[in-house]
This record gives sequence, structure tokens and C-alpha cells, in this order.
Amino acid sequence: MNVKQFMIDENSSILECLKKLNEIGGKVLFLVDRNFKVKGSLTDGDIRRSLIKGITLKDSAYNIAKKDFIFLRKDSEHEAKKLMERYKIKYIPLLDSKGRIMKIYQYEKKKEDFSKIAVLIMAGGKGKRLLPFTEIKPKPLLEIGNTSLIERIIDTFILEGFKNIYVSLNYKKEMIEKKLISKYPDIFDNTSFIKEKRPLGTAGALFYLRKIEEETIIVHNADIINDIDFSTLIKFHKKNKNEITSVLIPQKVEIDYGVVSVDKKSLLDIFEKPTLEFFILSGINLFQRDVLKNLKEESKDMDELLNKKIKEGRKVGYYVHDGFWYDVGNKESYERISRVYGG
Repeated sequence: MNVKQFMIDENSSILECLKKLNEIGGKVLFLVDRNFKVKGSLTDGDIRRSLIKGITLKDSAYNIAKKDFIFLRKDSEHEAKKLMERYKIKYIPLLDSKGRIMKIYQYEKKKEDFSKIAVLIMAGGKGKRLLPFTEIKPKPLLEIGNTSLIERIIDTFILEGFKNIYVSLNYKKEMIEKKLISKYPDIFDNTSFIKEKRPLGTAGALFYLRKIEEETIIVHNADIINDIDFSTLIKFHKKNKNEITSVLIPQKVEIDYGVVSVDKKSLLDIFEKPTLEFFILSGINLFQRDVLKNLKEESKDMDELLNKKIKEGRKVGYYVHDGFWYDVGNKESYERISRVYGG
């Protein structure tokens, strides 16, 4: 591997880094000074997240680079593999005593057997918050760059080796069905689609998969973009022997005011401009098929279903994804992500 192709000057702009990433077809760059000492790492995901937050392509790449990147000092394939699996990263540099890159380890993914895994993409929503874009096209077919939302999701699953993919449809279902059968004839046929006669919410379509052969079902909303490694997620789900695993996204909200704690009569404490940290549902969940056997044919949202299974005493775990995740839920978010992807 030519390590120089992964290096770029620390004074480069974000646009220059994007161009370099496209040239090498890679996922990471290492910012170096004039002596080739590594000053930080930068992935395409880092760039996407920053652009969504309002950083511009003209801004300095150094400002958004990771300064605490993972690296090795001793040449060890075994140690590199352990670190890549632990930190869910795909590249680790080997640095000499002066911080210069000697070698780059790359994660080589083994071909997984997903024959017992099904994927259900929830694509039946009307996308009312995305009007007027969804007057002509259903939300899953809205393009980001040159690729529709649902195609981005399907391409990710196919690339990882998934073949058993189902899609729930309602609004403008004929358009989506025609598009997918045309583009993916080896994946989709008429039996791949759950055609809702009425809106079934974000979980109701699972009723129709309660008797399928596959043992595990990944449920994925059609309006989110992410860089989750699904093979790692499945391993986590199985290792913990969960019946359901919900993928969660960490969030931080900065409060611009002092927050107070009180009881009925007294002010107890004051927290000046705190940062609240919490998790949100990602729109991605894993289910063991047996959990679905008592479902009814009815409209049901995912939060309702998860709460019901928790109360039933089912083993419901969670997996935290702190990588790239974006919800294309309204007009503003769609316009923002379209600008980032150059659409």
C-alpha cells in the first residue's frame, strides 16, 4: 500500500480533502506537517457531519480532524486487528518515533453468511413534512446527490452481503416497486414487497414477516442515512443473546440558560448552561422472529412495540452508534443533506 496517497497537508481545506478522498477511493486521510508528522485523521464521515452542522468546504480541515486518532508504534497485524474491532475503525497507521507514517493497516472484512438474516425497509410513509418534494415522488425515491434514499440503503445492505430484503409500501407504492425491481432484479420480485392496504405505522408491517424462514430481522427506516457496520451489529445482537436490539444515537443539547433544581418550596441547586446528554432511537432495530409470533395485523409504531415487549419481559438490548447518522425527516433536513452530497 502506498501510504503517501493517504496523506494531505495539514493546511488543506475541507474541499481539498474531499477531492483527495474521491481520487484515492478511500475513507480516511492523515493530515501531516511539512516534516510528514501526522497531526490528525479525517474520514468522509467526519466531513459529512461537519458540513451538516454548518462548516463550509472552504474551512480548514485541521479544525475538524481527530487529534486523538488511534495508532500503533510497533508493527503488529494482530494488535491492529484488535484495535480496529474494538474501536470500529477501518484504518490504523503505524508511526515511527517522529510521528511519521510507516505503514497503514486496513480492515479486511470477511464474507459473512447472512442467509438467516432478513432486512425490512419501512418505506410506506407519506412524507408530509417533506412537501412539496413528496407531491410527485414518494420520500424513499427522493434523491440525494444522484442516488435515491432507498437505493443508498439497499446498496449498503447488498455490499455487506444481504440478499433477503423486504420493503413495506403504501404511498405511491407502484413507483417504488417498479424502480427496485428494475434496478435490482436479482434481489427483488413481487414477493419482496409488503403492500399495506392502510398505513401500518413504523412497526405494523412486521406482522407479515412473523412466519418467514429467516431467524433475525433488521428493520430499517427508509429516511435515514448512516454508516453502521451491520455485521458488527448482528454479532453484538447474538453475543448478548438479545431478542430485540435497538440502535441508539447519542445526542448532546447545550442549554443557554441556568437550569435549576427545586422541590415544593425551595430552590435546591443551579446548573449554569449545562449540556444535556441522552440517546434517541435511530430507526434501526433487530428482532428475533419468535418475538413477532403474537403480533396482530394492525397499525403500530416502533416505540409502542418496543415498550410492549419490554413489559412482556423480553430481552430488549441496545447498541450505541456514534458514527454518521442523519434523519431526512423534513424539508429543511433534506435540503441540507442534498447540499452536502452535491445534489
